[in-house]
Amino acid sequence: MQLPTRLGTDEAGYIMNQTSGVRIQAMFRPVIEEVMGLLKKQFGEVLHSVYVYGSVGRGTAVPGKSDLDLTVILREDVQMGSLREVTQNLLERHAEIIKVDYDIGTLDTVLSPENLYEWGFWIRHVCSCIEGCDLSDQFPNMKPDVRISRALNRELAAQLRKAHEKLEAGDMAQTEKRSLVKRMIRGAYLNINVKDQSFVSTIEDSLSILQLYFPEDKLIEDLAIMADEIDLSDDWLRGVLHRYALMFV
Repeated sequence: MQLPTRLGTDEAGYIMNQTSGVRIQAMFRPVIEEVMGLLKKQFGEVLHSVYVYGSVGRGTAVPGKSDLDLTVILREDVQMGSLREVTQNLLERHAEIIKVDYDIGTLDTVLSPENLYEWGFWIRHVCSCIEGCDLSDQFPNMKPDVRISRALNRELAAQLRKAHEKLEAGDMAQTEKRSLVKRMIRGAYLNINVKDQSFVSTIEDSLSILQLYFPEDKLIEDLAIMADEIDLSDDWLRGVLHRYALMFV
């Protein structure tokens, strides 16, 4: 593979949105419909629009292993109330997904010019509208940009600190460990994606590109190994986390 790879971009260099409502596999549509019912009941007229992203939005989700990732835009700030609790109850009836992740924002925040490279990019290039008024046309097509990568990595340092604290306390579940490894891989990729003129959506593609830029690097090798591990030890993850912070944060 030649460098830069330019994966995930079109001939003009613009990032391609890999998600679409029509790509959602039939087996996941019932749980999406039920989640939509929960959101409408929870937020009523305050609910502006809902977007799907991640593997479900790309049509590559694996039953029993994938999350349902949703971006929810509200007309104003409201209390979340029992949303988390009723969502957990829903999961007990839908074994096809392991959890529902909500990214919740307000309409004025999303449309604010200062959030173009965060919310604007997210809505335009990462999500696909499945309910309400689609905001994606409010934003321009974008190319890989350091401002986008910085926005997506803004909370990385805080997330790593929190993970370290949980590891020290022996309080991190295996699902959290696997999520942490994916976050580290994604965070590392976002350090080089502008140089690579690419924007890929999957952990596998992120790793492949990292391995091209850091051949024989032990940290990248360990992240690749950990991405396939089901049972991650605290000591191993703690050591990788320390080396990662020195290299990428």
